[in-house]
Amino acid sequence: MNDVKLVECDEELRRRVGTAMGPVAERHIRLEDGFAFVAMDAGSPVGLIAVYRRRLPDPLSQTDEGFINIIEVADAYRRHGIGRRLVEKSIERCRAQGLHQIRAWSSTDKAAAIHLWKALGFALCPASTYSGGVEVKGYFAARLL
Repeated sequence: MNDVKLVECDEELRRRVGTAMGPVAERHIRLEDGFAFVAMDAGSPVGLIAVYRRRLPDPLSQTDEGFINIIEVADAYRRHGIGRRLVEKSIERCRAQGLHQIRAWSSTDKAAAIHLWKALGFALCPASTYSGGVEVKGYFAARLL
């Protein structure tokens, strides 16, 4: 696991992520208005974080945040600090871009992600979203930059 490297995602790597991690992972990478980092082991994608820049609504319409659209780590690579490294690298990038905060949402069935947000100093706020009219309980996670 020590050989896992974080690399910036480009269009070619985006397609490789889709092959290795599935079409949902590939679809969540928004390079046109964001960035993504991929954890690579021996040339294969084993983890991903994708963040896009978005403007907050009024009265904060001059304030931008980074929103974590997806974070995934392959099962065999979990609990080795890869998710932490991906989030920390994304925090650095968002700070460098002058963003106000970085934010994410995790459903309660993603308990490992919720514990990661807490361990990295994110504030957590219980929230529900509605997908196809079905309530999905979870947490918004936000960290001031």
